[in-house]
Amino acid sequence: MFVLKKIITSLLMPQGLIIVLLLAVAIFMKKRLRIFTVVLAALIYVLSIGPTAELFIRPLENAYEPASLGEVKTCDAYVVLGAGANENTPDMHGKGTLGAHSLPRIITAYRLYMVAQKPIILATGREFDRKTEAEIARKLLLSFGVPENRIITETESVDTYESAWNVKEIADKYQLKKIALITSAFHMKRSYMLFNKHFRQIVPYPTDYQISRSGHGVLSFLPKASNLYLIDMAVKEYLGIIFYKLTLH
Repeated sequence: MFVLKKIITSLLMPQGLIIVLLLAVAIFMKKRLRIFTVVLAALIYVLSIGPTAELFIRPLENAYEPASLGEVKTCDAYVVLGAGANENTPDMHGKGTLGAHSLPRIITAYRLYMVAQKPIILATGREFDRKTEAEIARKLLLSFGVPENRIITETESVDTYESAWNVKEIADKYQLKKIALITSAFHMKRSYMLFNKHFRQIVPYPTDYQISRSGHGVLSFLPKASNLYLIDMAVKEYLGIIFYKLTLH
């Protein structure tokens, strides 16, 4: 009953409904259009199942393993890259919450801070004229007990390329030579590439893994919109890596 319920739910969700409707419509079409419609339905299905999403995102997440705690202790600071925030959403300490990928990064930074109390640099940048993510992340760290003088914010960059440049200026100001770079595992390869242009000593510490590494069960072959989202994120990273490989010198 559990598996049946999951199958029915999947087919009633938007991605499942689109596949079912395409197959239903194909029955009434002429041969060529029928073939095209069935192929389209099959393509949507393949792109929305877990194994396909894993093929795209696993190479990114496997690029770097989290460093040992011993290695982390040798760093001068923890650099946390931003990933967005939900402005004005309810929170117990006011308004604003971190996005789905930002929160694991901040939690990881806090856990590493508890291992070795090094400064935390919040490289959240800005979106147009808003600087809310740094404020929200800073507020959260303060509520965890991190002293205010151990939190440094970088709020001027608009992308990871600028974040690397601006964090380097902060590091030079505070004489920070070796950094632990904290970001989502799927984002680490591109981030490391950009920060490596400015820092000689980087300890990668990926977090926010999207793939469980536990193999594929029957349910992983049900179509889900979340798998399309993972493929979208992965393609964005691959395009960014290619772009910077062609333009960085």
